[in-house]
Amino acid sequence: MRTEAIDWLGVLATDEEIRNNNLGRSNCIVNKLDSLQFYIKVISKIPGQTPNSQYVVCYGNRIDSEMLIDNGAFDENVRIDDYVKQLKNCFFRFNYEENQAGYYIAKNVEIAELSESYYQGKVFFYIPVIIRNQPAFSGDKQYDTYEQVEQAIKNGEFVCKLNKYNTMGVDNIPYIIFYDPELLEYRVIGNFTKFEYNVTEGVKFEYNELKSFNFEEDWYDDVVTFENAHSGIYLSEYVHKKIMDQLDEKAPIDIKKVDENEDEELKNISKIQMEDENEEWKFVEHFEAVAKKDGLFYTKKDLINFHTAVKSSSLVILSGLSGTGKSQLVQCYAKALGLQEDAFHMIPVRPNWNDDSDLIGFVDSMHMVYRPSDTGFINILMEASQERNENKLYIICFDEMNLARVEHYFSQFLSILEMPEKSRILRLYASEYETRLYNSDKYKSTVKIGNNIRFIGTVNIDESTFHFSDKVLDRANVIKLNVIPYTEWKATEVTTKGATIKEWSYEEYQKLIRKDSMLTEREREFIWRVHKTLNSCAKNLGVGPRILKQIGKYLVNLPFTEEAENITREEGFDLQFVQRIMTKIRGQKEQLAAIFDADSEESLSRLFDEYADVSKFENSRRNLEIKRQEIENYGYTL
Repeated sequence: MRTEAIDWLGVLATDEEIRNNNLGRSNCIVNKLDSLQFYIKVISKIPGQTPNSQYVVCYGNRIDSEMLIDNGAFDENVRIDDYVKQLKNCFFRFNYEENQAGYYIAKNVEIAELSESYYQGKVFFYIPVIIRNQPAFSGDKQYDTYEQVEQAIKNGEFVCKLNKYNTMGVDNIPYIIFYDPELLEYRVIGNFTKFEYNVTEGVKFEYNELKSFNFEEDWYDDVVTFENAHSGIYLSEYVHKKIMDQLDEKAPIDIKKVDENEDEELKNISKIQMEDENEEWKFVEHFEAVAKKDGLFYTKKDLINFHTAVKSSSLVILSGLSGTGKSQLVQCYAKALGLQEDAFHMIPVRPNWNDDSDLIGFVDSMHMVYRPSDTGFINILMEASQERNENKLYIICFDEMNLARVEHYFSQFLSILEMPEKSRILRLYASEYETRLYNSDKYKSTVKIGNNIRFIGTVNIDESTFHFSDKVLDRANVIKLNVIPYTEWKATEVTTKGATIKEWSYEEYQKLIRKDSMLTEREREFIWRVHKTLNSCAKNLGVGPRILKQIGKYLVNLPFTEEAENITREEGFDLQFVQRIMTKIRGQKEQLAAIFDADSEESLSRLFDEYADVSKFENSRRNLEIKRQEIENYGYTL
């Protein structure tokens, strides 16, 4: 019996795949020992290496997991159907052995929940990982920081041992990953040209130009990890290609002392922000002129905050008093971009929307046609996805977004908008209907949602509306607009400084977007302290990695200028703390009292004081005081 020690990643094979490969009639059966038996399809590979077999037999009684339940009391067909439903929601990590009959049998099987971004045909690469303070083997090297790994590579040392990773037949390991479980952050280091592996000491690397960078925000949904895996992670082919591209394009690491890294980090941030500053600042001034001409009185910093949020976020929500011009501000933004009527759409949300069929549409099975919603939303998405419109910029605004429950009618989008662009596929109806519907030539079963569409919502907070769930808040930049005091309204002449009459294309707008999401060590440390503080008050409170990345992406996308009207990095960090984190602080006085008590160790105001070098937190302190008053007056805060 020959054993393959590599850890492979797999999913449940389909019936069609099993039949096409002459492996049987079904992907799951009850065998002669009354045990459920199914086929796993291998969906991973090591760079330069593929498995001996793509389909591996797995026995249900060899899997020790609460995620899978085999109910032997059911009828056989019901039992199989129930088990298959569970299997379809799983990733499998395993290695296998070949038995005497020539079949490949899975062993050491572990299970993880299938990610929302997975689709049939997706391929993953198994990449070595070093986890902070968690060596893969007892006695192996332990690293407290990424900088220690970088220095070990520069010194030509053996860096780490590789577990369940076959180096035989692999020409090169192009890069490795450093993972910080506290910050929930992945960092790539590589551009390796050659590696040397020693069974007792591990692996060391050679390189011409060493390069390193953090994961981009949209890569995180394409990572598969397992609880007991300490030496490798699975990255989708899409992320692997993006990493390889960046290893070609990024500037090499400057060989400096480790204690200079923080200064270098800030210099890199400033350098990135200065690119294309003139073009963007001209647009900001034009946006301000359009707003004033339309009778909107907002500060320039409010407009910069909105512009930065739109270009760096998948969803922006404008909040504020009724009648403050939230919807009109979105229209002004579209006007400043020169968008034509067919590229800007305002969709009024209705109170009776209960699920996504109210926004997307449904299959009329009686007449065998697909009936899109009368909002015209699907037609807009279809138009934007056409090849001829790929370079056309679109804005869709959901007006009074919280008149209905957002997580109900917007449910598919809350997942889709966080995916890489190529995976952002909206399913209108089941694919089996595609050949049976009379209008399927016009309405296919899926629609691609490109990055050329920006989604914005406006909301009023009163007794007629719903509050947002954490699922919405985790994905949205929530901006509360404040009107300039009426005493400061002046009938000044509106200039056209920085104006442009051209329609901005998606390519031109894309040039304003910086994809890095770099936070300094001090900023990350502050957010981690906030996470632990909130989590100690309530287990459902905290700051997830998605929010961390979104804050970094916002900060690096702030328009840069020497003028005083600009939002500084410190001010931007303060705004993001309010818009991304304080919106999640909700609950009863008994639960949250310590956060508002200046004498408590969990006090947020004490954290603001301790990290005054990161920001003055002026907006955060005001928002904290408002929530404190709500707690005192009503016993809870929303």
